[in-house]
Amino acid sequence: MPKLAVLSHFQASEIAKAILDKRDAVRVSLDLGIAVSGVKLDYQGSLAIFPDGSKLSFDEVSSIASTENVCFVVEPGKEKATKIQLFSAETNRFYKLFPTRDAPTAEISGIRMHRVKERSPWEDTEDKINAISPVSGKVLDTCCGLGYTAILSAANKNVERVYTFERDKNMILLADYNPWSQKLFSDVKIKVAIDDVFSAVKYFDDDFFSAIIHDPPRFQLSPELYSLEFYKQLHRVLKSGGRLFHYTGSPGEKRGVDIVRGVVKRLKEAGFSSVIRREDVLGVVASK
Repeated sequence: MPKLAVLSHFQASEIAKAILDKRDAVRVSLDLGIAVSGVKLDYQGSLAIFPDGSKLSFDEVSSIASTENVCFVVEPGKEKATKIQLFSAETNRFYKLFPTRDAPTAEISGIRMHRVKERSPWEDTEDKINAISPVSGKVLDTCCGLGYTAILSAANKNVERVYTFERDKNMILLADYNPWSQKLFSDVKIKVAIDDVFSAVKYFDDDFFSAIIHDPPRFQLSPELYSLEFYKQLHRVLKSGGRLFHYTGSPGEKRGVDIVRGVVKRLKEAGFSSVIRREDVLGVVASK
């Protein structure tokens, strides 16, 4: 996809303030906080003019600034931005790119895929990888999502290759629009497979991976990714001495339900040793 301006209410609010201040231009991020670019302000036409020639009306800038729950893409030839969201009749789910103070998260039918309060999605991903650092060799990222785990894992100089799986093509569509996800498609160390890891993991050799980061959807959405059968496969493909991080979150906590206890039990039954609950990163660390 060609590089397009992507905004959230954070950046639109900066442009709106510059308009109120009657400035001729404003320096603002057009890729959700990664870099900064110049936007010209045309008061005669009431337009914000972006470096690629695309334009937004001042009214549209104001509208984006007041919309806090979705990101927008600005396309040349249009003076109205498009929400980065979609509905899939195939999955019967609604997807959107939800803005935060840095990297956005994906929201699927109201469920956000990362922490957005205590930690940003980027920091949340760093925490998961750091829980089993140092990572090296070949890494398995079981559930790609927006690709943050694969990208940050591949950034480690000691990592040779990251294999990441995503069965939902709608998530790849969101990632394609997301500036923070672009290395997922350009980093030669990352291999993305549009496939279900539950089935695909069976085709890897024994002792293939040095590290595994397992960040599945909630149990109710993908119970098979919490099963003893799947955990046995993860144990098989992990090298001796390798480490696994399994994100669990804290679903059911308010109802007194503890799914992590079952996760720990099944990981031990699958053969993992030193299975440790890590409440600081809402997950479990295990070794082989």
